[in-house]
Amino acid sequence: MLGSVTPKTILPADSGKIFAKSISSYLTDADIIFGNLEGTFILNHFKPKKCSEPARTMGRCYEFGMPEYLAPVLKKLNFNVLNLDNNHSNDYGFRGYNFTRQLLNELDINYAGKKEPLNLKVKEKKVIIVPFGFSEISYNISDLVTAEKIITDLKTKDNIIIVSFHGGAEGRKALHVKNETEKMYGENRGNLIKFAHTVIDAGADLVIGHGPHVLRALELYKNRLIAYSLGNFLTFGNMNINGVSGIAGILNVTIDDSNGEFISGKFLPTKQIDHGYPIFDKSDEGIKLINKLTQFDFPKTNLIIKDNGEIIKKPPKGGL
Repeated sequence: MLGSVTPKTILPADSGKIFAKSISSYLTDADIIFGNLEGTFILNHFKPKKCSEPARTMGRCYEFGMPEYLAPVLKKLNFNVLNLDNNHSNDYGFRGYNFTRQLLNELDINYAGKKEPLNLKVKEKKVIIVPFGFSEISYNISDLVTAEKIITDLKTKDNIIIVSFHGGAEGRKALHVKNETEKMYGENRGNLIKFAHTVIDAGADLVIGHGPHVLRALELYKNRLIAYSLGNFLTFGNMNINGVSGIAGILNVTIDDSNGEFISGKFLPTKQIDHGYPIFDKSDEGIKLINKLTQFDFPKTNLIIKDNGEIIKKPPKGGL
């Protein structure tokens, strides 16, 4: 979220180029550079549509509208795939949602929208990115029967499937992943463990979560990696980035393109400063936190997160 005119107008200087200067060098050397776009791009005359006036006035509901001139920053940040299925994608109605899709098309940035899987070709391999959310117009993370069918129908022996989901409770009290349905603001935000395991059982090869606005654990399930949340990476203004809410990371994952299995990974710790500039975190707080959460929430998972952020599979018993 590159800055917003609502609920308060807080926008970066220099058309947001500072973001590219601060972090883009860490978003390189990958076939797919993926992020969740939390909000919508707008023109001056667009009006927010999500919140009721009482909820908006009382600060209980947020709408994120990014001026269109900030969109090229995403290209400078090297993103080539973005998720558009979250609870802020329609903050300015379908007009804002469709305008955002138009801008991304003009920038040649791929996107996975609501009920809109993205088909890519990466080094002659077909890759499908399937988005899930918790809105009534999403592939719903709580409808496990449909989720299983969607992945089963898309999966072939020759493709790789990456699942993106927006779900879970939010905030510093939501660091832990539990095998139960999570709720926020009265909304069903899914049982994320059941969801992630269901889509992997059906054929997904990598699962990337977002929505809690804090880091969450990693899990290796059937030799496929699940990242339950990578935190607030770049959320300029109108977003709490104090304490754990400002600690995040860039997850670099290598998977076997012949069978989709996890090979190795690297977690690059980041944090936000000032109103929300992302920088590399030399104190490694993100590495320490995601390692702690992974060990606590999934003590039996077959992963080791080293002090330098390297992620490897545990060696077999008796091995080195």
